[in-house]
Amino acid sequence: MRAPPEAPPAALVALMGELTRMFTAGAPLPDDAALAGRCREHVAGNERLTPAEQADIYRRQFWLRHRDTLREDYPGLAHVLGEEDFDAFCRTYLSAHPPASFTLRELGRHVADFVNTYEGFPPTLRELARDVARYEHALVDLFDGASPPPLDPAKVTGMPEDGWSTARIFLHPLLALMQLRYPAHALRRELRQGRSPALPAPRPVHLAVFRSPVDLTIRCEELDPQAFALLEALGRGVPLVAACEQVAAGMGRTAGADQAAGADQTAGADQAAGAALAARVGVWFQQWTSWGLIVDVAQGARAEGG
Repeated sequence: MRAPPEAPPAALVALMGELTRMFTAGAPLPDDAALAGRCREHVAGNERLTPAEQADIYRRQFWLRHRDTLREDYPGLAHVLGEEDFDAFCRTYLSAHPPASFTLRELGRHVADFVNTYEGFPPTLRELARDVARYEHALVDLFDGASPPPLDPAKVTGMPEDGWSTARIFLHPLLALMQLRYPAHALRRELRQGRSPALPAPRPVHLAVFRSPVDLTIRCEELDPQAFALLEALGRGVPLVAACEQVAAGMGRTAGADQAAGADQTAGADQAAGAALAARVGVWFQQWTSWGLIVDVAQGARAEGG
């Protein structure tokens, strides 16, 4: 039986912690008298550089490397903010969430939450910057996830007709449904094409962002609002027919409000909405299946804890 590894000496742990605090300091080390004094205890210096100046090389490299990593993952946010404001964003983010993993893959794991409270965005760009950051975070988050087996067609063809009333549809776990105020996906696409796009005007969008099981690329598809609502309901575990009824009811309420309808007119609007939705659901399901969004179908009501 292999013995457990020995803990590193306490003095080494203390030294590494001290150097980490130096290298993650926001201001240049030579400008901080206390840190410059600590540098003299641990760093030799040379004929050209004082200990603080020598250690400051590593501090600058730390910030540059991590800022560039965030820029690589969030190029749209960098484009929206510009060089100076994006640098300020990175510094504030890294101060609040210093690297805690050996892999840079985890560097932006808190960005989606951080942008909701970050007050440094220019007021005219705040909502756009938050939407772009949320969208780009979804791309990073979906990249490395494990894919489930594809849908077995026999589960669809073998479903009895009355089974669809309680059938549950299981969606791909690497699927993010996003409702944004700005078309962040269009901005990102233009940047990937090597363009320098103008900042987009507000345009509400409903997006399905997912990793394709065919070629493992990250894809983004813009959805009809009702298709988006149906996918959301299915993702919450609502059985298929009940999910369709919820979406149709929402369509009927909208139509009734537009007509200032009475009770009879509202019931008629609900029926018309249900018929209109039924005609479209089949097309949506064919599309979602071709994209690989549906990975399983099961008969029966939602299981306890499912």
